[in-house]
This record gives sequence, C-alpha cells and structure tokens, in this order.
Amino acid sequence: MPKKKTSKKQSFSFKNMPAIKVKKNIGALKHDPSKSFKNRKEVAEALFLCLEENDPESFIEILDAYLDVSRREIARRAKLSRTTVQNAFSRKGNPTIRTIAQIVHEAVA
Repeated sequence: MPKKKTSKKQSFSFKNMPAIKVKKNIGALKHDPSKSFKNRKEVAEALFLCLEENDPESFIEILDAYLDVSRREIARRAKLSRTTVQNAFSRKGNPTIRTIAQIVHEAVA
C-alpha cells in the first residue's frame, strides 16, 4: 500500500505580514489591570453573575485576571501554596471546589 502524500504545514512568520503605517501623534492609552480590580465588591459581583449565568469560562477568566494582580498575596491569605493557586487555573489544572472556594473567599473577602 503506497504512502499518502501530506502537505507540509505552513510555518507562521511575521516577515510575511504586511507593514501597517500608524498615524503620528496618536497616543495609546495605558491600561493598568490592578486599577480595574481594586474594588473587591465589583469583582465579587462579576464572579457571582458568571455563576448565575452558568458561564464557568468567564468565571475562571475573571478570577485568573484578578489573581494575576495579587496571586502571591491571595495564596498566602488562603493558606495555599502559590503553585497550587497557579496550577488551579492552568489548562491542565483540575482544582477541587474547596480550593476554588478558598481562593474566591480570600480574593473577594
């Protein structure tokens, strides 16, 4: 039985992308995520809304973004290792409901 021919996968390169000219004197706004997450009540409301709407992806995205700002501090207050908190939100992570509850409690309490 002869081997099937397969096409070689194209590799991605920025060299092949066209250059785009940007207008001069147009400034980009700086975004500081830590300012967005200063109000714990708003974070708690957003997390609760995600649970109400059965949207676990948004829940994890909001909590992970919040934890990026203060992951070490939250891990310390929840009495969990930073690695446990980090792994809970990794793609391969499979945290228990108890771990998530501890993290959320310390994040928004």
